[in-house]
Amino acid sequence: MLDAKEINDSYNNAKRIQDSILPSETYIRDIFPDSFILYLPRDILSGDFYWIEEVNETIIFAVADCTGHGIPGALLTVLCHNALNKVLKEYGLLNPGHILDKTLEILSGDLQKSGNNIADGMDIAVCTLSGNHLQYSGANNPMWIIHNGVLTEYKATKQAIGFVEMPNPFLTEELFLTTGDIIYILTDGYSDQFGGIENKKYKTIRLRKLLSSIYHEPIIEQKIILEREFIEWKGSNDQTDDVCIMGVKI
Repeated sequence: MLDAKEINDSYNNAKRIQDSILPSETYIRDIFPDSFILYLPRDILSGDFYWIEEVNETIIFAVADCTGHGIPGALLTVLCHNALNKVLKEYGLLNPGHILDKTLEILSGDLQKSGNNIADGMDIAVCTLSGNHLQYSGANNPMWIIHNGVLTEYKATKQAIGFVEMPNPFLTEELFLTTGDIIYILTDGYSDQFGGIENKKYKTIRLRKLLSSIYHEPIIEQKIILEREFIEWKGSNDQTDDVCIMGVKI
């Protein structure tokens, strides 16, 4: 039986492996100079991950929430990350809806190889940006855009990436951005955090109001404010879930 030190070493080694699939801050800054990633795993390992790739003139970026957290969630992040890379590199798909359709097909096949009905999978928001041309598709996870101080939500398709017997195609939203617009994609960990005076969930509506009140701040300052608010709200409570928010200013 492993002792506490061996278990801790195993977790830390697994974390290094998981961290290796995440884009470095330098890589992100090269692609998106005016951006932030707020990434707060609940445990040492995370079921959330973020993904950024560049193909010619198109930037593909995503934030994903895999079933669970800790070790099970981390295993799924690797599986889902590999599926996304396969879609991009082997199939060359750049339309976000098509990316999700093919990712669902690949992941569903991988999860069913054992013959068991595995219900695990991921929720995800995927965007592609070419110049000021933005496309978005989501599996349960929305995209928020702040334009001229007004936050607009672009809703996701109500379907996870995983085993689905009769999947529906993922819908793609398309819009053109202007300088100063901010894109936010995120998992539900922030809004699901319990805390505050009444020990209730933070909730999406409160997070939308917070972002609408700080959008004019420098993008890196927004990250600081978000993290401080989360810590203050959580207080002495345990963290409820993994947290991941990506903000990109045009």
